[in-house]
Amino acid sequence: MIDIHKVSFQYLSSSTKIFENLSLQIEKGEFVGIIGPTGCGKSTLCYMLNGLIPYSIKGYFSGDVSVSGKKLVNETVEEMSSVVGYMLQEPSFQIATPNVTSEIAFGMENLGIAREEIVKRLDSVLETLGIDYLKNRATADLSEGEKQRVILASILAMDPQILVLDECSSMLDLPSKLELATTLKQLNKEEQKTVVMIEHDLDYLLELADRIILINNGQIIADGPTAKILTDIDLLRDNDLVPPTIVSLFHEIKKESNFDVEIPTSYSQATEILGKMLK
Repeated sequence: MIDIHKVSFQYLSSSTKIFENLSLQIEKGEFVGIIGPTGCGKSTLCYMLNGLIPYSIKGYFSGDVSVSGKKLVNETVEEMSSVVGYMLQEPSFQIATPNVTSEIAFGMENLGIAREEIVKRLDSVLETLGIDYLKNRATADLSEGEKQRVILASILAMDPQILVLDECSSMLDLPSKLELATTLKQLNKEEQKTVVMIEHDLDYLLELADRIILINNGQIIADGPTAKILTDIDLLRDNDLVPPTIVSLFHEIKKESNFDVEIPTSYSQATEILGKMLK
């Protein structure tokens, strides 16, 4: 599905390479969390997945990137938009039209989708994300969190095979984050969408991702199952990351008590373990 082979990249404005000989594969249907400290190259990696690098964001680029069998050297960003839906970290940069309806329809219109199908998809995605109430709003009047949800709606309406989400929950309140998590799980499990998510909130990723890739200093430091990477408290702290709350809690319980407890990887599992301990 995604194959990055010996890629090196350096921004024109920088004197050092972000990546050098980076190789990475992501299979169809995976839910992958990309983590690492600020400035480590997470967003740069995702810019490669839809052609923003090397076409829109200039720099010194070498190597090969293939997505769904398409080599990015042969495709444009516009052509890749039907395959990869990319949500930027700053929502205001991605809003292109004056109202919500036209914003969600914009990408579909550029793909040449028939008017009747556009209307059908627009209503469906508004309902799926629970934002029907925003349908007639001006985009300039939206909060940053509402903009994030509208942008996600516009991406989902184009029905891409791959979703690349850069801090997509950063401006959402807790109920909206939980709703988004449910939607992403459904898209991943039921529709086999491949999801690549950059996220600083490791509690959020713990419940969502199947696989975690930890990047630091332009290198892949760790790559493996979520349960393995996000419970390695020393690995996370050594890379300036805050471990998930329940992971930190249960590490302290193990350290300060005689309980040989399993480190949980979900809040439901944590509740079950605590219940057994308190009996």
